[in-house]
Amino acid sequence: MISETTIERTLARLENASEDYETEIRDFAESQPELMEYLTNEDVEAFTERERELLLFAALVIFQSVEDEKSGVPEVSGEQIAAAEESNYETMGEAKGSFRDRLNPFFEQSREEDLLAFVEDLLLAEDGEDEISREAREPFFVTLKTVIDTLT
Repeated sequence: MISETTIERTLARLENASEDYETEIRDFAESQPELMEYLTNEDVEAFTERERELLLFAALVIFQSVEDEKSGVPEVSGEQIAAAEESNYETMGEAKGSFRDRLNPFFEQSREEDLLAFVEDLLLAEDGEDEISREAREPFFVTLKTVIDTLT
């Protein structure tokens, strides 16, 4: 399980290294080309520009946190991504209640609770700047849950 400490350390490092951000993204794309394609394909065009930026940033935090704790993460395939995404949409579709309630099955079924909590915090941020629209919450969560599933 990826620890909250690792996630916070990664998040702090990326937030304070704005000049290296493009290099970090390029390194991510080189080591996980299929995952980067998934994160930048036409399906994410429904997101606003800010939501796409936040999605990529969150995926980078997840990737680097996993890399910090599990060196040598294998390259993810398109088949792995498709299978994980389908499973996540099925779970989301079966869940009932408010958006937060619909996330409960994911927490119950995952060993990566801290990574999921990081994603949940992004989705339900109250500060306004990083807010994700209500319409984008479900696909945003499923996309990042798919990243978590394929990397761990």
